[in-house]
Amino acid sequence: MDNLGLDKYLNMVNEEKKERGLKNYIPLYPMLRVENDVLYVGVLITDEKDNVWDKDAKIKPEYWVLIDINSNSIKEFNETDKKDFVIGKLIEKHTENKQKELSEYTVKKALQYKEYFMEDIKNDQLPFQKKLASILNNEIEVDDTKVNINDYLISHIEEELKEKIDELVELLVYSKYGSITFYYCNLFKQIVDSYKQNHTIDKDKMKLCCEIMNNYYDGVIGIDNFFNI
Repeated sequence: MDNLGLDKYLNMVNEEKKERGLKNYIPLYPMLRVENDVLYVGVLITDEKDNVWDKDAKIKPEYWVLIDINSNSIKEFNETDKKDFVIGKLIEKHTENKQKELSEYTVKKALQYKEYFMEDIKNDQLPFQKKLASILNNEIEVDDTKVNINDYLISHIEEELKEKIDELVELLVYSKYGSITFYYCNLFKQIVDSYKQNHTIDKDKMKLCCEIMNNYYDGVIGIDNFFNI
């Protein structure tokens, strides 16, 4: 985030919340909010105990902040119970497609990697391994029965291999999914720069930012209302 300039907003909010005695509260990624055709940087703040990643948590942030884009100063620091960021009805969160997409991708990748590694074990050997296998005619005797060496090796590592593949896929999905914040930061900067230069609000890009934050913070509700577009 730092190289795209979003840390300055978090630093600003962190300093202010400390002064207000909110040491156990954590600001979420800077977001955007439109009020009376004016664009602001907005920051939602949740209790550090809140699990913002759990889709069943349904957390509504207890505090929210508006930052003036031109002066880079805090315009409002609100307690949600006293001044709600939700105008009208709470917009329902819909991220079911994301969960389905992640599940399908995870299963597909696990199968692909397992197939690849199994084929590699069966058909590709180290030079010395080939020499030994050739001498043994690719067979060994186990419990008075001759079995294929590669099949025997696979049977002994298949379970461990599956566990390692699951770990690898989890890391892969986390890495790919984590990269959405890179896209978010770039979109965020484009929206702010455009507003500063032309006083225009790119609502299409804002909707993308809103969608990203809804998917990123599975457990937080009211994000659509916060963007207010």
